[in-house]
Amino acid sequence: MLTLKMPLVAIITLLFAVVTYFINLEFNDTSIAYFLPSILILLFGLSLMLLSMLINKESAAVGEADVEDNNIATLYIGNLAYKANEQTVQEHFENIGFVKSVRLVKDKKTGRRKGFGFIEVAAKDQPKFIKKFNDSIFMERNLIVRLANDKQY
Repeated sequence: MLTLKMPLVAIITLLFAVVTYFINLEFNDTSIAYFLPSILILLFGLSLMLLSMLINKESAAVGEADVEDNNIATLYIGNLAYKANEQTVQEHFENIGFVKSVRLVKDKKTGRRKGFGFIEVAAKDQPKFIKKFNDSIFMERNLIVRLANDKQY
């Protein structure tokens, strides 16, 4: 949420600095007092941006650490709409928890999606994903969400 406001803070700060510059030119005053408010706003905006980046980095690191520390569970996602792509599937499933990766299976010859795929989530969150999304509707289709079988070699 903070990151969405950062461009707005930067634009307002820049506009304020330009306005104070032209005011300074009009009065032929070389005093720093005209630039002090814009400098303070600029410093405040930069500190907000740095704080936002630190918060986002820490929250991302916590999500990745959860997946690495507690192992990864792979879930099978079936009955997907053919127009669903990796990004839409990831956004849909991230409503519940951290999704490490999404792999949708495609036909080798045509390159078209086959209507199923796999997502990797933290093993501890796997029951929540299954309970919430199995038999739920996504893109007008009833999803099938189950624990994926291990690949046999």
